[in-house]
Amino acid sequence: MKLCFCRLILAILVIVFAWWNPGFAKIALTVIGALLAILALTGACCCKSKCEAKPE
Repeated sequence: MKLCFCRLILAILVIVFAWWNPGFAKIALTVIGALLAILALTGACCCKSKCEAKPE
């Protein structure tokens, strides 16, 4: 399993918004949770083009 930095950043944001309680925390957690669910279902990494270097 390759490390996906996008998922890592989203997971860290979930923790931050869970502890830091601004007025928009529920909306932010909902959006981040939806993005994580979509990434988990598709098995995609949003930074895939950056992670894989093309040999030339």
